[in-house]
Amino acid sequence: MPLASAQAQALQWRAVRDIVLARDSRICRACGDTCSQGEADVHHLIPRAAGGVDDPANLITLCDGCHAAHHPNLQGTLARRTIERWGLRLARWLDRRHELADVDESLGAAMRLLGVTRLRTHQLEVILAALRGESLLLVSATGSGKSLCFQVPVLLSRGCGLVISPLKALMSQQVADLQTKKVPGTFINGDLGPQEKGIRYQLLRDRAIKFLYCTPERFDPGMVREAEVEEIARARPAYLVIDEAHCIDRWGKDFRPNYDKLGAVRRALGNPPLLAFTATAGRKSQRRILESLGIPEARVVVTGVNRPNIKFVRLDDVKDEARYPLIMNLLKVTPSGRVMLFVPTVKTGKQLQEGLRLLGLEVPFFHSKLGTANDRDNLLGRFTGRIDPPANVIICTNAFGMGLDLPDVRLVVHWQHPASVEDYLQEFGRAGRDGNPSIAVLFTGAKDEGLLRFMAEKTVESADVDVASKAVVLAGKLCAIEEMRKAATSRDTCFRHAIIEYFEEVLSPQRRSLAVRIVDLLFSRSVRIRRTRLCCDRCDGVRVDGVLAWAAQVFAPAR
Repeated sequence: MPLASAQAQALQWRAVRDIVLARDSRICRACGDTCSQGEADVHHLIPRAAGGVDDPANLITLCDGCHAAHHPNLQGTLARRTIERWGLRLARWLDRRHELADVDESLGAAMRLLGVTRLRTHQLEVILAALRGESLLLVSATGSGKSLCFQVPVLLSRGCGLVISPLKALMSQQVADLQTKKVPGTFINGDLGPQEKGIRYQLLRDRAIKFLYCTPERFDPGMVREAEVEEIARARPAYLVIDEAHCIDRWGKDFRPNYDKLGAVRRALGNPPLLAFTATAGRKSQRRILESLGIPEARVVVTGVNRPNIKFVRLDDVKDEARYPLIMNLLKVTPSGRVMLFVPTVKTGKQLQEGLRLLGLEVPFFHSKLGTANDRDNLLGRFTGRIDPPANVIICTNAFGMGLDLPDVRLVVHWQHPASVEDYLQEFGRAGRDGNPSIAVLFTGAKDEGLLRFMAEKTVESADVDVASKAVVLAGKLCAIEEMRKAATSRDTCFRHAIIEYFEEVLSPQRRSLAVRIVDLLFSRSVRIRRTRLCCDRCDGVRVDGVLAWAAQVFAPAR
């Protein structure tokens, strides 16, 4: 190498090193000690040998001791890396469809950096599509690892990832999680002072940040100075990530007008690949989301809708006084695990609580009006096992459990059907995440629709929109209620298939290429699902008088 070129590279490395040390304030990101001039090292998150680059966003400060200890742990065992290297070479050689663009050994390094050794199959599909530069929408349950689907591609890119998130608290939590893994990320919102914002924008200009989180309002010229908007636009992020993408298609308390302008934001950023994520969106909602984002032809990946280990039973016109002993008996045949009893209102929940109390069972009731925030957190802790005494059975409104990822919920009971199929998927989907047999019970009655319509009208009436918009919103809510009612009451087809068809088109599965199957073998794992021949009340001919015997059959393998 010519001397002049070597000197230039040395000067460039020194400048990059100075940026990293200044960003981290010379504090070791592993042990937290402040490093002296001679003790401060900079360390590659993704090693050079695995394709890592010398950008500040791929570097962190470590003291001498942590640097020496950290290298072998980050890269994994030699045997594992050798298998990955040769397997990927074979896969790329067989890649006739060009599905493995930019996939190399750095994929395994990025996964290990994030604390993951194996991906779920849907995660690999999304990551490969993102690495090919495709835009897509992922509909997947809470706790299914959606964050990993964008974190890995961003880490493997030369730029940063701009993540649009609806809540400041959520942004702070996600950035803290990244920082515990020593990945440089930050957020910018209205709570920060001008000086702190200036520091973070400078880090963005220096390419010292890999993930930048903000709300969609950060691009609203009526709320944010134009100069700040331009700062982010100039960064030209490698990916635009939209979290909680269903906000584009929601009204009432979930309505965020600026979510509907993100298509224009993407154009201002230079049209980077757009990765949108949500836990719940039916086929109609999926189309509206993609059209709003300006990517109507983008791929939609739906996972977690068909859960073979969850068995469904709908029980029609069971009087309240008969429901209490039926629930008690269902609890008796349910194996050890957690149980969630969903109710539509606080009044109904208190009635259920009293009905079970008269039968000798004390069940706590979680709702928004319960005591103080500390009381609610205490009950949540008891249900999750964080606080004693444990509460394995709980009555709750639909606000409970958002974001919870518990493996052993065995039984979910709905006092009546929710206001949409999306809501129902979210709620029954909390069962059986460990792959073991579980049951979703849905009571239906003649008064269900009337109550839901009344609640929808109250919500829309209180919305801060004009009269014409209220009419449109109410029509959408009533349509969702009707679609859920049809699914809950129709006995013409399998209930499971009705739910699946609401969320995804029934297409013949495409055969995966050998190249992708090799990568899947190297980096993915499958969750073992305990399958039984039972399915739902329609397929199995279940009636109220036979539901306990049917439930015992469902749980027989697990008892």
